[in-house]
Amino acid sequence: MYSRVATKAAARGYASVASPAVTSTANGIRVAATGGDSGLATVSLVINAGSRHETVETAGAAHYLKAFGFRNTQGRTSFRTIREAELNGAQLTAEATRENITYRVQCFSDAVPYFVDVLGDIAAETRFAEHEFRDVERVVEFEALSARADAATRALDGVHQAAFRGGLGNSLYAPHGSPVATGNAVAQYAKSALVGGRVAVVATGVDATELARLVGESKLSQLPSQSAPALEAAQFVGGMQQVYESASPVAHYALAFPCAPGAAPVLAALLGSRRAKWGVGSSPLAQAASRLGFSAETFSFSYSDAGVVGVLVSAQATHMREA
Repeated sequence: MYSRVATKAAARGYASVASPAVTSTANGIRVAATGGDSGLATVSLVINAGSRHETVETAGAAHYLKAFGFRNTQGRTSFRTIREAELNGAQLTAEATRENITYRVQCFSDAVPYFVDVLGDIAAETRFAEHEFRDVERVVEFEALSARADAATRALDGVHQAAFRGGLGNSLYAPHGSPVATGNAVAQYAKSALVGGRVAVVATGVDATELARLVGESKLSQLPSQSAPALEAAQFVGGMQQVYESASPVAHYALAFPCAPGAAPVLAALLGSRRAKWGVGSSPLAQAASRLGFSAETFSFSYSDAGVVGVLVSAQATHMREA
């Protein structure tokens, strides 16, 4: 009986993740997609223009470019884009990482052609008008202030600054007094980034051949056919950064180490500091945090040529030495 059960279990396959089909358009845009029959789809326009690519003169430009997502273009107003997204039951999001800016649409599969056109308009025809820049500027300032008000977010931003200095050390958020002070400045940053070699369209729930055809027929095909410029390799140099707030009763301490990009989430999981639902966790880190009365959370970041893993400790300021 045991052998028959074991044989059947061994014969049963495991679930696998479908590999995306990847192609390139004539102007160098990479198109990747996995199909599906759920009736739902996600389409993302990914631009290799995150804060890593900023210079002293363009500090904060990636944050502004992210905030300009789904706003007025030559052919569509932001009101029209948002209203038609609502009518189609779609969700629009824009996000920025240190390497990429992503504009994402989640929608029903039959609405994909329309939203590929919307993403094409964003890439080729966003207006960056000066009057609209003032609205975007307020959004950017609020997001930056909110991030700086959160001690954990600021600590992780500081980890990158101490570890990499420039490049990956650049903040995700526009600095106070950013040199990016006009819509034209954002437009120039976008112009340098929106070339075929720095753009990808990634989708799920969409046939790869059909997506490639839609991209080729959209305004994305009008982007210049240029390759991405050579990027200086990230170097983990290490260091220390301290921020003093005498009024805060809670202190935060982050300790980070370099690792291979693919190993970062694995190492963070092995550290295992997250609390169990009805307990404190079994890892040595979780046990120490519970015993000494502080909070410890692991973190990890994976980039194209670097990885970071570490621990963020939060404790009463008077007990940080013990933590």
